[in-house]
Amino acid sequence: MALDSIALWLGYGVMLVGGAVLVLSLLIVAALLLNSKIKLLGNYLQFYWDLKTLRATMRQLEAEGKVSKKAGVKS
Repeated sequence: MALDSIALWLGYGVMLVGGAVLVLSLLIVAALLLNSKIKLLGNYLQFYWDLKTLRATMRQLEAEGKVSKKAGVKS
């Protein structure tokens, strides 16, 4: 085996490992970005659901006469 052949195989090995590390790091970054976006979307959906539930509950309490819009809670 000549010195050129050894250098060629070492070069291929380094490029292969470097490419694998690059692809893995890009996948990790993409996963972290996607997770942060999903978390933000999840927080928005949870806020919307809570607000919707609160409004429905307040309408029900107003219909039952337990709460008025002007005075708040009736005593």
